Amino acid sequence: MGLDKRMLQTLILTGGFLLAVLAGAVFADSLKVVESEFFWSSSNLTEVNPIQGRQIKKSAGKKTGLLGDLAYKTHFDLYGAPPPLSFLIPLKEGGDPLAKIENGYLLFRKTGKKIPLSTSLLPSGANPAPPYLLSLPKINRILVVYPYYLYQDKENKFMTEVYSDQGTLLSAWDSLPTHVSGNNPYLLVSPERSGCCESLKWSIRFYNLRRNSVSEYSCPEGFCGDVLLTRLGDQGPFFIAQEIVGRVSEVGASMQVNFFIVGNEGDLSASGKILLAVHEPHIDKRKSESLSPFAVSNLISIQPLPERDSWILSFGRQGKKTALNLASVYQGMTPCVAFLLSKDPSLYPKGGEVKITGKMLGSLPLLLVTEPGQYRFSNPFGVEETDKEITGDFLSDQINMMMF
Repeated sequence: MGLDKRMLQTLILTGGFLLAVLAGAVFADSLKVVESEFFWSSSNLTEVNPIQGRQIKKSAGKKTGLLGDLAYKTHFDLYGAPPPLSFLIPLKEGGDPLAKIENGYLLFRKTGKKIPLSTSLLPSGANPAPPYLLSLPKINRILVVYPYYLYQDKENKFMTEVYSDQGTLLSAWDSLPTHVSGNNPYLLVSPERSGCCESLKWSIRFYNLRRNSVSEYSCPEGFCGDVLLTRLGDQGPFFIAQEIVGRVSEVGASMQVNFFIVGNEGDLSASGKILLAVHEPHIDKRKSESLSPFAVSNLISIQPLPERDSWILSFGRQGKKTALNLASVYQGMTPCVAFLLSKDPSLYPKGGEVKITGKMLGSLPLLLVTEPGQYRFSNPFGVEETDKEITGDFLSDQINMMMF
């Protein structure tokens, strides 16, 4: 991997963590077995004195209370309802002053142009529903939505086309914008929550109608923790915080928290990542959901610094506070989290050790942190299968599970 062996500092964090902090993608080895705790942060996130944040007069966070209270799960637990999105305006289905649907055609009122509605772009096996229009206030754009169902009508999906008022097709998306920014009519937003329980997924998308572009911030299906979408002040940028949580009760848990500052045109201006992995057999679900001191629910406020695209993120838990300086967009490598398990947990006490390229890692189950890539492991069970290899592709921003 060509990475230097460096230990930058030791931090005492809330919850009694004594963690080795690695700057950027720095590892002692390309693959690390987590035996206690592992902590990593992107190189553009640095710890600062919490007092520094309080010295900045102009706050971009929530005026009262904790910013983390506006996270989806936290807000639902506190108030029994999703957090408000007052900075967004819902798009409404129905009539549009620029066009209408009539007899299977899209009819443009200004030019009289007629375009046949077509479901040919829908995927194979789709069960289409009647298309409809979404009204866009203040601008000369028309949205045509093609809803359809998949998997025996258990999952609803959408195709969306964007037209000018002259009838020119500008772009087509395989998703549905649901809101428009309150201070930019050319920026559409979709905070989408799909699935539930073991298949829950969050996807937050920004659609720039001037550039006909889409940017998306999502967490992996089934491993999404809490998520926060808010605006930093009345005219400030958007802020997104997303958790990626993995847990295997036999070995431990991990929590990655991604932070994004998104401008009023949908452009990414700053981002950073935090990863904590803990080896703790029999860890319960509740503890894994609040594993990190930097969990979204612990966020107190976000404040701008005089430097461009620089922010102070303040956190607090159990009366203790810490703060991070976020600067610029992180473009480096993010470590992968991988859980190595047996298909038959009863074999754990009897199994041999897992090997990779001749190196012993230990007995299953194992919690690993490594750089992205393809790895080959020996099968630890059965004398006649000692030479058998299992290949796994480990990806960043995912929870990788590998079964032996």
